[in-house]
Amino acid sequence: MFRFLCLFFSCILISTTLSAQSFPSAEGPKVSVWVGAELSSFNPDYGCSGNTPFSCISQQLIGIAPFVDANHLFLPRLGAEGEARFLHWRGPGSGVTESSYLAGPRFGLVSFKHSIFLSGKALIGSATIHTPPTDPGNGSHFALAPGGVAEFRMTRRLAARADYEYQIWPFFKGRPTASTTGTGGLTPNGFSLGVSYMILR
Repeated sequence: MFRFLCLFFSCILISTTLSAQSFPSAEGPKVSVWVGAELSSFNPDYGCSGNTPFSCISQQLIGIAPFVDANHLFLPRLGAEGEARFLHWRGPGSGVTESSYLAGPRFGLVSFKHSIFLSGKALIGSATIHTPPTDPGNGSHFALAPGGVAEFRMTRRLAARADYEYQIWPFFKGRPTASTTGTGGLTPNGFSLGVSYMILR
């Protein structure tokens, strides 16, 4: 009887200790999916005097960029982002427009008081430029796009967002630009402001 009571109380103590462990924290953050849109202002790096975000301020391309983010997808700080950017307004004239379809990993860098989040991204995909028909660079090109994102959580599901993106079109062979001096390549880059909404957690 004494052995039975010892075994019984031992089981209760062990089960109590196990139940005190925090399983949710051991599992890490849950995956969250956000969708949103941005208003973008980009230096097209075509027909401009320089390729910095502000060196072509009077001829910036303006457009919209819908996007989707999946956070904590692979590791606690690693997720993915996909975007489509349509820069179809304003620009350096002659009907020049640019658009891109990019996706890739997104990684969290730092957060402040669970309301401000800074992230980096490294996207890859296809980009298109429409130029005067006589320009051999007219058409679609392979593109890389590193960038940074700052988000401010306004509510549990709604966030404001600021984004800088530096696109690299290494095989562009159009007319010489400020950044290429005739050697090829194009580097459109600029800033975006927008909002996003969490649709899944």
